[in-house]
Amino acid sequence: MSLSVLVHGTAIRLDQERPPGFFDLKVYRAAAGVLASGRPLYAAHFGLGLGFTYPSFAALMFLGLRAASLGADEVAVTLLNVALVAAVVHCTLRLRRPALAEDGRAGRPAVAWLLAAIALWTEPVRSAIGFGQIDVLIAALVLIDLTTFDHNSRWGGLGIGIAAALKMTPLIFIVYLALTGRGRSAARAVGMFLATVIVSFVAVPRDAATYWSGTFLDTSRVTGGSHLTGSGPADQSLRGALLRFAPGISHMTLLWVITCLLVASLGLFLATSAGRRGDEAWGFVLTAITGLLISPISWTHHWVIAVPGLLLLLAPSERSLFRVVAAVAAAALALGSSTITIVIAKSPGGHDLGTLGLLVGDLYVIIGLLTIATAVAIQPATRDHLADTSVPRIVRLQDYVTEPWQLRQRVTKIRHRRAVRELQ
Repeated sequence: MSLSVLVHGTAIRLDQERPPGFFDLKVYRAAAGVLASGRPLYAAHFGLGLGFTYPSFAALMFLGLRAASLGADEVAVTLLNVALVAAVVHCTLRLRRPALAEDGRAGRPAVAWLLAAIALWTEPVRSAIGFGQIDVLIAALVLIDLTTFDHNSRWGGLGIGIAAALKMTPLIFIVYLALTGRGRSAARAVGMFLATVIVSFVAVPRDAATYWSGTFLDTSRVTGGSHLTGSGPADQSLRGALLRFAPGISHMTLLWVITCLLVASLGLFLATSAGRRGDEAWGFVLTAITGLLISPISWTHHWVIAVPGLLLLLAPSERSLFRVVAAVAAAALALGSSTITIVIAKSPGGHDLGTLGLLVGDLYVIIGLLTIATAVAIQPATRDHLADTSVPRIVRLQDYVTEPWQLRQRVTKIRHRRAVRELQ
């Protein structure tokens, strides 16, 4: 892990004068400067002529970046993001193996560090760190919320609410909480999100009114020329894939809306099914991927939130041979994801990609759709799991409804007690 961090950090520093060159970090600092000067935030233009696209509450949080120099911010944000990658992977492992996280087995830290080192070399994570983005922070807030607090905790949902206040895409996790029987956590998340909106209206009323009166729906503020065009391979959403696959098609917006409704319905249904049966890893990954696919714009670095979960799903928890195969597959994914940067550089606008270029240019969209298809394929196994007659019916049904994330742990304890009684 240390070697991976050292090499990764050196590569970022050597590449800082070329794209990504902490582009988004510079936008954050510039936006904070505009806010501090009292000028209209959403009328300002920054790098490549783009406007500020985040909620005004995020701009208030960026004011702290002005306290140090750009160079100091680059170092601090890079170190923070690397640390957050490790935290995200650790939390993801807790989603997959809650019992293992509680009893502190020695094998888990080694797996966590290995997956964190691999994750650092995936294109979404490298891009997020190179741009100085807040995507890793958002993923950490969501995962810490899901793995640290249950639905009875007074803190449950607050992390997701804060994440949505910084960038609106995590709002889909509030839906996930509600659908998996965690209504109180969902309500707290909504309350925290609304509280940040109120804070924005109090602190910067003009900018908050501008943003929430319709600016947040204007996707043209996010896209622009060069690789930022919505049809370019840098946009790994369903909308971007449709624009590349069928450029100039009539009724594109209608086709996109219908596609999003289908994917959202299926993705959230599968995520809810996984969450209710206690498989939070699948629930989290499916919710994250669904949100990324249906978002109007999903740059490659937005996919940071899905990377640890996808790597974890490749890592079985038992046989060592499978672990080796999974590690090789994960390493291949980490290296293979970088090929998309070649397509972005060759055809920033997504034109004349050819068959191979189109496949590589839609890599994350394809991975997302294949993940959803895989979840569909394992649904029969899900029904078999719920039909397990070795667990008392009252426990299975009650836990399935009220505490799905603790089901597997409690079932294991029940079976252990039965085995002890039989030996006696």
